[in-house]
Amino acid sequence: QRAGNRVRVNAQLVDARTDAHLWAQTYDRDLADVFAIQSEIAKTIADQLRAKLSPSEKTAIERPPTADLVAFDLYTRAKSLLLRSVFAARAKDNLLEAAELLQQAVTRDPAFFLGYCQLAAAHNQLYFINLDHTPARLAAADAAVQTALRLRPEAGEAHLALAQHLYRTFLDYARARAEIALAQCTLPNDSMGWPWPVISTAARDVGKNPCAI
Repeated sequence: QRAGNRVRVNAQLVDARTDAHLWAQTYDRDLADVFAIQSEIAKTIADQLRAKLSPSEKTAIERPPTADLVAFDLYTRAKSLLLRSVFAARAKDNLLEAAELLQQAVTRDPAFFLGYCQLAAAHNQLYFINLDHTPARLAAADAAVQTALRLRPEAGEAHLALAQHLYRTFLDYARARAEIALAQCTLPNDSMGWPWPVISTAARDVGKNPCAI
């Protein structure tokens, strides 16, 4: 909940098997602390679950997506539009608006890695479902993907962005499957945005687990 420059976050951890509440806490902070709150919640949940975080997982938790709160607000609004666009009658309008919001976000913060990943997703979807099947849209998608890969080539989100791009714009299933397999190494529990027709045979076609390399 947001009120002016203050934000309230009600966080709780529930055992899905028993519906038992394991932990709950309310955070009342300045809006500028929103990323610190997210990091604190993630670490607390890991502690409650007695989970051991790897160095890369700790880095991911502690690294804010952007230092620009306006850019982050644009990003979250765009993500909401992208999630709704799949089933919405206004799919094209939603996707175009999402792309515009994300373009504004990365213009404000040219190092906004996740912003570029989502910007690529918006362009790819517009191209894939023939709402804007033009060379310009394809070029915009490619530029966003390449920027994401340049910013964080090791990140699972970058491999996922490339997989979606290969699948949705070039129908290059083999390379998309390989990129998905790499993405799963660092995003094993994140199923949002997977190109399901491709991922279903990813492990079989890659032939080995790249995470073990």
